[in-house]
Amino acid sequence: MAGLGLDFPLILAYLINFIILIVALRAFAYKPVLAMLERRKQEIAEGLNAANKVREEAEQERARFESELEKARQASQEEASQIAKATADMRENILAEAREEAEAIKARARAEIEAEREAMYAEIRRQMADLTVSLTRRVIGQSLDEQKQRDLVGQFLTDLGD
Repeated sequence: MAGLGLDFPLILAYLINFIILIVALRAFAYKPVLAMLERRKQEIAEGLNAANKVREEAEQERARFESELEKARQASQEEASQIAKATADMRENILAEAREEAEAIKARARAEIEAEREAMYAEIRRQMADLTVSLTRRVIGQSLDEQKQRDLVGQFLTDLGD
């Protein structure tokens, strides 16, 4: 084989060196790389698990937040309806008070009108009595005493009123 340029002891030395190199690489490089890859694989799996856990917690938190938001919406709607009801009640109370006050004003006005009418009738009666007494004096030409004249006029006015 020396004619082909192959030297058997040299090939054997190369083969032994190659085997030693493979054993050394396997012991010092391949196993640590595999161990590192396995650790990295576990870290990635743990990271994925942690991410899933965080995602689930976020979904639960979001659901809780939406629930609280819905409760807040309902509470604000209830409060708005209560305010609207209170406003309507207040409006009704104000209107009722205004109606009562208007009725009271009307009643006072009626009473004042009635009092003025009575005062006017009394004044008209007095003036009528004075005129009647004056006319009676002129017509009769004699003087009746003042009290008797007033009694006659009062009786006359009473007869007119009936």
